[in-house]
Amino acid sequence: MQKNLEWEKGNMFSKRSVETDVLIKKLLKCAVSGTGIHEEFKCMLKQIAAFVRASVGSLLLLMDDGSLQFVAVYGGKEGIIGERLPPGSGIAGVVAESLRPIISNNPSEDERWAKEFAVSIGYIPENILAVPVMTGNKIVGVLEVLNKHGGFKKEDLKLISSVIPILSSVVEKVRLYYVNQKEIERLRALIDISLKLGGMLDLQTLLEGIMETAKEALDAEASSIFMIDKERNDLYFVAATGEKKESLKEIRVPWGKGIVGWVAEHGRTLYVPDVSKDERFYSKVDEKTKFITKSIIAVPLWKKSEIIGVAEVLNKKGGGTFTVEDITVFEAIAKHASIAIENASLYKELEDLFRNAIMLVVNAIEAKDPYTKGHTARVTKYSMLIARTFKMSAEQRRALELAALLHDVGKIGIPDSVLLKPGKLTEEEYALIKEHPSRGAKIMEPLKIPEVIEGILHHHEKYDGSGYPDGIKNGDIPFNARIIAVADAFDAMTTDRPYRKGLPLEEAIRRLKKDSGTHFDPEIVQAFLDVLEVRREEIIKTISS
Repeated sequence: MQKNLEWEKGNMFSKRSVETDVLIKKLLKCAVSGTGIHEEFKCMLKQIAAFVRASVGSLLLLMDDGSLQFVAVYGGKEGIIGERLPPGSGIAGVVAESLRPIISNNPSEDERWAKEFAVSIGYIPENILAVPVMTGNKIVGVLEVLNKHGGFKKEDLKLISSVIPILSSVVEKVRLYYVNQKEIERLRALIDISLKLGGMLDLQTLLEGIMETAKEALDAEASSIFMIDKERNDLYFVAATGEKKESLKEIRVPWGKGIVGWVAEHGRTLYVPDVSKDERFYSKVDEKTKFITKSIIAVPLWKKSEIIGVAEVLNKKGGGTFTVEDITVFEAIAKHASIAIENASLYKELEDLFRNAIMLVVNAIEAKDPYTKGHTARVTKYSMLIARTFKMSAEQRRALELAALLHDVGKIGIPDSVLLKPGKLTEEEYALIKEHPSRGAKIMEPLKIPEVIEGILHHHEKYDGSGYPDGIKNGDIPFNARIIAVADAFDAMTTDRPYRKGLPLEEAIRRLKKDSGTHFDPEIVQAFLDVLEVRREEIIKTISS
């Protein structure tokens, strides 16, 4: 009888081992299905939930501010995708902080359960099994399976744990996706503000639009602008967003009071992560509006050397904290607001600020690879020097400059392991690199400026039709793209890379001439050679910069 028991246990273990192998194969099939991030993870959750006979699964990603964001759901409320749990909130939050799995077979009686959140989304689970998803020693998310008839047991935890390494290896993909999406959203926000500045003269509408964009870009609950009234010695609202914006119109803050009063008086950016612990906080605004302020970024607005107001964003959504990047982006937005207040028609200053704001994002991308530092600035400079030799309007030159600045923005979604690889790329890796013009054009679609998008999309086309992504040739290649192609190639040839030193200037010139008519538009190559002849010393300094 003992032998029979041992045989049955061994047979059960063998059966489970086979089932685990089958599950792993199914998970890998989901991961490479090419159906998109959300569908791939929904597919994986379906398989994992079925494996332990649960009816619901969810995956939460750990964000930079410590909150957990739902990125995939199977069998439950898919509308919660994008929602966040504050740091440490709920069973998932406890798992993320303790790095230990939790089985809760009666969540409604479990003090760790996020009851308010569950009620708000109208979903009360019967039971929960939550497991940390780790990459090495770093937690990247939490996997939850819910609603198993009869409740979860330790055996279920063992089964789930056996496939977590497979899930972990894929979660980095979704983490990269969300990080890049946030950078893309911020870039779009800055572009959106620039377009607003260029197209509106009504200051009130303009400021409200800027604050709405700031609120969305920083994922905040509200935003506003105060102006200083010197005669009354106080600050008053001129623009606000959020549910309580109408109730703010008649409110004034005495000089020196509150966070905004301190910023107006000292002229420095101030971030307060918890206003309840800061004695400078002016609670009377909350008392009048019934809004609950938790955290604030406040930035001074300047008119030349004079402070004229303060811009602020309030409360990171999901209970998270604002990041250093949030502060940097909001300071850039505040500069746009300052210029708008001073004079909504100062297009030159606005475009310079817009360019600098774009460079914040570009520099963040280039910072990942020291060998490409300054590449965007050099390509833009060479492109604009070429443009001077052609009869281009100011509007056409602006479109070219923007396309040159953003020509490599599509690389934001390519893994560092490919971008920074010192050796030869595999066919798969090179195919990924070749996607960056299309990715960049897709990111920039909200611009709705064809000359910019075309310049980004086609800057790797070749004059003889052998380039990518579309293999177009000659005059079918947009003019801006033909200019950027020459500027981009020249910079690539003359600067150092991990696998080679930059070419001498004369060798780069020789190669440009050699590829004129095949890779490059002969007219543009000649225009650049003419520039090189006249501005040789300047170009040499630029190469070494």
